[in-house]
Amino acid sequence: MENQMEKPKNTSNTNDASVIYASGSKTVSEMKKWYSDIQKLGKELLKLNIDYGFIPGFKKPALFKSGAEKIKKALNFQIEMLDCVKEINDYKGNYFDYTYKCIISSGGGERLGICEGNANSRESRFRYIFKPSLKIPDKENINILKAEGKGKWGMIGDKWVWLERVINADIYSLKNSIQKVAQKRAFVGAVLMATGASELFTHDF
Repeated sequence: MENQMEKPKNTSNTNDASVIYASGSKTVSEMKKWYSDIQKLGKELLKLNIDYGFIPGFKKPALFKSGAEKIKKALNFQIEMLDCVKEINDYKGNYFDYTYKCIISSGGGERLGICEGNANSRESRFRYIFKPSLKIPDKENINILKAEGKGKWGMIGDKWVWLERVINADIYSLKNSIQKVAQKRAFVGAVLMATGASELFTHDF
């Protein structure tokens, strides 16, 4: 598939945490060290609103792709696989659906995390766009439309205009973006599984 994330080559660089991950079954003391390392890594390496952030409706912060990449680098993880395992390209129905599978392994080749990520053209971020409207709803309807995500105010040039949500007629141009979102979801999910950090983070949806 096009624009697939590059699979890095194995490296010999290791640290204490990566050694724990490559050592098979873990002792209680090793698990305590792992937990301490993950918390320390999150505090010292990951930056709020860049590597992770808070999404309305979720109590835990979401791990972003950049944060997952830093964790992968710090713990010497390898991307064993990041491939498209299912795809639907329905040009007549304007529907595109991609599922990617990611396998994360240790530097020594031990499989640590496996996750599938899906994205499709009927998700709101792809299905709709906002366009300037010639008619501005009354105040009551504006509040209703804003609450339903069907309209919003936006700045065009130096003027505020009312934007209404409409179906995206150019969904074909978003195929690559849909694929990238599916790849990202699979990768971030696999890293979370590999680290056992789901207690600290959720996915970046």
